Amino acid sequence: MERVLKKISDRSGNALPLACAIVIAVLLISSVIMEYIRLNIIADGVRNALQASIISVSTGNYDEAYNGLREGYSGGYKRSGGSWDEWLDKGDIYTELDSLLRLNSSHEKISRERIEYTLSDLKVNIKNSPLAPVDPNFMGKFEAEAKITIEVPLSFGWNAIPPLKLTIKTTAGYTPKF
Repeated sequence: MERVLKKISDRSGNALPLACAIVIAVLLISSVIMEYIRLNIIADGVRNALQASIISVSTGNYDEAYNGLREGYSGGYKRSGGSWDEWLDKGDIYTELDSLLRLNSSHEKISRERIEYTLSDLKVNIKNSPLAPVDPNFMGKFEAEAKITIEVPLSFGWNAIPPLKLTIKTTAGYTPKF
């Protein structure tokens, strides 16, 4: 024990082990920071592509939207018989996402023979504005809301850490200009 304490308190030693430990610590911390930045970039790109797809669906419903100019509201309705029926088109968001993000048929982004991320569980909810709103102060508007799950395998941790799974939500609406 005395010998170990003497070695620790000896000031004539080499600083190489300490320098190696500092370099390794800095590399580990910078790897974690770079992985965090990579995950944020992927999530932002998927969110932007999902929003562009939802906007496409919302504007794709313009021809089904009943334009109530006098009343100041609009919604997806079609006249059938003596009544108005809701008429909505959800579009094909997965196909649009696949083309925007260059995904394969399994909705995976593959880069250098590795899966970069996977998209799944797309849920689209279209909220139609009422044809004749009860409250004129709150008329609502035609909105499309989408949620999708993204799974990103982490490149840090050598597969010991499970992949990041998060749900991205976005909303877009259609309001007639004139």
